[in-house]
This record gives sequence, C-alpha cells and structure tokens, in this order.
Amino acid sequence: MKRLGLGLPLAAGVLVALAGQAAFAEDGEIKVGVVAAESGSFVSAGNTIAAAAKLATQQINDAGGIKVGGKTYKFKLFIRDDRTDVDTAIAAARELVNDVGVSAIWGTESHDFSVSMGKITGPAKVLQFSGNSSLGGVLSDETVAKGGWLHYAFQTEPQEWQRSTSTAKGVTSLIGPKLDHPIKHSVVFVGNDATGQYLSENYVKALQAQGETVDLVKYPPDTTDFAPLLTRVKSLNPDVVHFWYNGDSTLIAFPQALKLGVAPSYFLFGVDPGIYKERGLKADQPVTMSCVPVCWGAAPFSAVKDYFEKYFALGAAKGPQSSVSLLYYDYFFMYAKALEEVGTLDDPDAVVDALLKMQYQGVVSAVPLTFNAHHQVTFATEVCLADPGSSDKFKCAVEQPPAAAPTAN
Repeated sequence: MKRLGLGLPLAAGVLVALAGQAAFAEDGEIKVGVVAAESGSFVSAGNTIAAAAKLATQQINDAGGIKVGGKTYKFKLFIRDDRTDVDTAIAAARELVNDVGVSAIWGTESHDFSVSMGKITGPAKVLQFSGNSSLGGVLSDETVAKGGWLHYAFQTEPQEWQRSTSTAKGVTSLIGPKLDHPIKHSVVFVGNDATGQYLSENYVKALQAQGETVDLVKYPPDTTDFAPLLTRVKSLNPDVVHFWYNGDSTLIAFPQALKLGVAPSYFLFGVDPGIYKERGLKADQPVTMSCVPVCWGAAPFSAVKDYFEKYFALGAAKGPQSSVSLLYYDYFFMYAKALEEVGTLDDPDAVVDALLKMQYQGVVSAVPLTFNAHHQVTFATEVCLADPGSSDKFKCAVEQPPAAAPTAN
C-alpha cells in the first residue's frame, strides 16, 4: 500500500477501464473526465473540480502510477468547461463518454446539469461523482438499483436537508449572542435557478424548524445591481439576511447590502473566511459564512490545512468556494480503492458494490466517508463568524449533520 503526500492510504490499484468504454490504452493510460463550470455564473465552485482532479491525478502519477492485474497505469485527465450552460454540459458528457471513452466523470455542480449528465453516464456504465446535493431529489431505490439510470452515480456531498439543518444551526448559534433580541425573522436571498430553488427550499425549512418566520426573495442569476431587491428586503425588517447559494453573486450583493443598511446581521453561504480576509470585507454587524464542507481560510483539521497548501501550490485560485474541491478530491481515492478490491478492469457493477461497502478516511471529514443505499455521504459543515469591524478575526464551529429531517415548529 502506497501513501501519497497527504498521508492518505492509497491501495496498490487505481482507476481502471470499465467494460466497453475503451478507457485505457495499451500504454496504461486511464482516461477520466471532468465537467465543470470554468466560466460563467458558477465559476467559483466549478473551477475547483478541475483543480482537485489535477491534484489527485498528479499525486497518483507522481507516485509511479498504479498496478492493476500486474500492469501499471497512470491517469490521463480530460477537462471540459460547461460554461454554466446545461447544453454545453450535456455535449461535454457525450464527448467524454462516446468519443474519449472515459471510465468515470467528476462533475458537475448544478442540479439540472448533473441530472442530465446522469442520463448519459448511466446507460454507458460510466461512474459519475457529483458534489450536487440536489441529486438527492432523484436518487431513489429504483434509480440507483442495478439497471437504474443512476446506478453508477454518487453524490459526494450530504443530503441537502442535512447540510441546511447543520448550517442553520451554526448560523443561529453564532449570530444569536451578538444580537440584542432572539432571531425571529430571516430573509433568504437566492438566485432564481434550478439549484437555488432546490437548495433554498431545504434551508427555509431548516430555519422555520428553529421557530423563525422566513421570507424568500429571488434574484435573476446574472444580476449585478441588487439595490432594488435589497431595498425590498430591507423593508421586510429581517433580523438576518441569508445570501444563498452562489458565492460569486454574494460577493457582489453583500457590499451593496452593507451600504443600504439592509439588516442587523448577515449570512454568506459558500464564502470562505479566507476570501473575506483577502478582499478586506468588513461590517459593523455580525457576519457569518459557511464552507462546503470545511474552510481553507479557517481549516479545522491539520489534514485540511495540509491539503489546501498542496492545492494552492498547484496553482488553484483562492476563491470564495475553493473548499468545494474537497467534494471531489477524496473520491478519486475511494474509486481507486474500490477498483483494487474488485480486482478486475471490466466490472463496473462490482465497483459500485465496493463503494457502497467502503469506509474511507480522507480529508473532507474527520470520520470515515461511507455511502448510504442511495449513493449519498454524510459529513459536517463548518460555519464561521467574523467579528464586527474585522476582516481577519473569526470564530468557527464544525456542525454535525442531524439524524432526521427538520419539521416546522
């Protein structure tokens, strides 16, 4: 068993080709793909997928490759920019599956994109690892069963009700003591696209379960002048405004909200404390932020700190959602371990079974990663509070996911 630079155990066999996919050449290349938004409105999350894939494949290849069945293989990575456009994502998936012949695809982040890709990867028996929690809306007993169109798809972040509930708990516990009255009313400010609609639905329920009244205000995804909508939000007199879910849009809207004095406190979903510090953001009001799953600017574990040092050293941008890369990195090694345990290059169903039985200790979680019967994982969420008037002083908490979905009080 080899160990890579992060101290993570890596079994002797890694990514191999699946039946009928021509995913490796005679020289031992193993073709894997990435479909991600390296441009467009969701770039801050999308570009982290490619960066994580580059780091994982580089570490594996630099370690000498992987032996499978007495032969040595190395990764060959094929990255496609979906431009935050569903038609481009579909075309990229078709090319990678039908023309390139990849054995697995990592991506994409957006709900309708990953679902559409699943209709391509599934029939081709190509494994798909997507950090899109809204996959939970279609991962069911029927769809993940052998022969189901999502049998080869795995959701690499928690079910949305778990993440929303742990996030809401963290936000309330950090902001509550900073206000002179209990939090009774929140506004969730979200982009009006498929992902925003799905994610905000769960988050609203999580806040309501804490006894809050919640208003949902949506904005067009490409908005840059948020003043009219934020003026409306201010008129609702919220205790907290929750900017949900697109970090790029939030970093435009949040300074505008501060100028307008919209609320006495704020939550910035998917904005890392590191980017808050680098951009010199400050507020007189308490501001919380969260990372998916843990922050590069306030790394809670030594393994996370080590990971991000290597991640940024490879040239990855320090973005508001760089932590999203961890939703993809660990799963290269889980996939590798599964293939080694299966011991063959042509049995994707056995690979799925091995993944479902696996417990893997990686970077993303302090406890081993395991997939449930619906091909989903569970891990915690980090939430941080910036001291009022400060850009670099944070109090952070790692919130564990709940055991059951929230119910309204």
